[in-house]
Amino acid sequence: MAALDTPAGAKPLSGRRRPRVTGAAQATIFAVALILFFTPLVASAAFGFTLPGKGFTLDSLDVAVQNTSFLPQLSSTLQLAALSTLASLLLLVPTLLFLHLRAPRMLPLTEWLSVVPYVVPAIALVSGANLFFRNMAPGFLVSTYSLVPFYMVLTLPLVYRTLDAGIRALDIRTLFAASASLGATPLQTLARIILPNLRASMLGASLLSCALVLGEYALASLLLHSTFPVFMVQVGMNQPRAAAALSFLSIVVTWLLLAALSGASAKRTRKSGPARSTRQTSKDLPTQESTPAEQSSATKGISR
Repeated sequence: MAALDTPAGAKPLSGRRRPRVTGAAQATIFAVALILFFTPLVASAAFGFTLPGKGFTLDSLDVAVQNTSFLPQLSSTLQLAALSTLASLLLLVPTLLFLHLRAPRMLPLTEWLSVVPYVVPAIALVSGANLFFRNMAPGFLVSTYSLVPFYMVLTLPLVYRTLDAGIRALDIRTLFAASASLGATPLQTLARIILPNLRASMLGASLLSCALVLGEYALASLLLHSTFPVFMVQVGMNQPRAAAALSFLSIVVTWLLLAALSGASAKRTRKSGPARSTRQTSKDLPTQESTPAEQSSATKGISR
């Protein structure tokens, strides 16, 4: 019957296969991506760590490091990155948990609002903030720490989506209900169950936030603050090789930090995974013992 239903000359649907990318094509795509990604870095390193007639040298880097503004601006940028990341997590984690638990219909609106920093340019944000704070708090923009709320707005799309993806992977309503049935308070549930399960997403959001803050130039420059990216641009005006060397080292250090934290998180997950799964399986297994009433009912059922 199947042969009669199939038109002559037509191939059955089960025989159709989607085109697959061969190993050679995958290797080619991967090689092209590596070339496009690493060529600027290699060129920056070659330009920053070499001098005509000397070859490889660290003279250009020594000149930049010996600058009196190097360490203060680097330390201030690290502080801004840490404060911005901590403030973003303290603001967004409770907000997203509340939205997922109490107001899930508001999630599409908040997700749309989180993309607004991509639409509004930095110069428009700074201009509006200048007009507002000059009338409300004239001395606020004088401090370097005034960059923290601007960096929070700038990193909002990345931090929001990373945390939202981690929360969506958890059934937090069931976790809160099960924890409450065992006598735990909401704060205990948050501290002992929710936050440990959100550790990976919080770590990813922190890394993205720190990486973005360490390389942000436009906001600090428009607000006339001295940070490490502004220092690199100022050095590059007179010593372009020193600026190239500093930018290369900052990228390498950021990569190493990301790799170290990711490796530590993966190692912790591999260690705790089997033990957790074993404990969970032992809890989920039904008990084999039966009560005398159940045994008698089963015997009556068999006799019937």
